[in-house]
Amino acid sequence: MSEERNLIIVTGFGPFLGHEEVNASWEAVQMLPNEVNYQGVDYIVEKRLVPVEYRAVDEAVTEIWERQPLLVIHCGVSGVAKCVYVEKLAYNHKFRRPDNTGQYLPNGSISLPHHNKNNVLFCGLNIDKIVDVVNSEYNECTAEAAPPYINNQKMQATKVSKNVGSFLCGYIYIKSLDISKERSLFVHVPPIDTPFTKFQTGDILLKIIKQCIQQVVACNQK
Repeated sequence: MSEERNLIIVTGFGPFLGHEEVNASWEAVQMLPNEVNYQGVDYIVEKRLVPVEYRAVDEAVTEIWERQPLLVIHCGVSGVAKCVYVEKLAYNHKFRRPDNTGQYLPNGSISLPHHNKNNVLFCGLNIDKIVDVVNSEYNECTAEAAPPYINNQKMQATKVSKNVGSFLCGYIYIKSLDISKERSLFVHVPPIDTPFTKFQTGDILLKIIKQCIQQVVACNQK
């Protein structure tokens, strides 16, 4: 098993029912730079498109973690999101929807190799801090611009969420959390232009990634 400590892997999903033409998560991921610098160290950002299929997720998660990246960020789209949702947890139940190939997950749950008896897994990153810092940075960088507004109030860039869902978003998240709760994160992005452009969403995602790098590096230095 190889070890790539300066590697960050970010995934986005492909089209699926309700988002047939484009998946905003993959559009945002593609806006990311290929490298991120933190404290003089360059981190490679590798982007991976994952089909909305259970088998494709299984293969992606296995291949990703075999490389032992510093950080794995999974992204999905939420039709109800009004900003970028940073997900705190994932549940291991009720995976009852068919994927793009019509396949179902047997029994609606999976066997977790490292947390077999757990029905829920929590992210080990400080989600609240990530959201607070990113919202503060977003407000500063858009102070003189024309950011999205709702009811004459400036939109927050991110918010904490505890509802990653019971489809492929929740499925890929709990599989990665089972491998490393301290190096895994899932974020839900809103559809394009409701309210953020794909460029704005990509910028918010980049800010989230930088906060994650800071936390993971600090943890490794203890």
